[in-house]
Amino acid sequence: MTEEGPITMELALSELRRGVDVRLAGLEGQLALLFQRNELNERQARDQSRLIDELEDRLGAAERDQVTRGHLDNRFRQTVALLSLLAATASVAVALLTTLVGR
Repeated sequence: MTEEGPITMELALSELRRGVDVRLAGLEGQLALLFQRNELNERQARDQSRLIDELEDRLGAAERDQVTRGHLDNRFRQTVALLSLLAATASVAVALLTTLVGR
């Protein structure tokens, strides 16, 4: 071999090593980016899961406390009965008052 042979071989090997190092650094950067994206997606999934749990709890509470048509009808009947009782009591009081004043 001539002097150029080992120099050319060393130059080719150093270029090959540099190319491999550059590609490896690029792959490491891409892996780091994918790792960050994965962490972000996991964090978002946890947040969404927590939000869904909170909404399910709120929906359950709303369903337990909901006012139905039957509840409204019962409340209306009770209000009408109470107002009727008050009106009857007032009319009795007025009748007694007019009787006492008329004597």
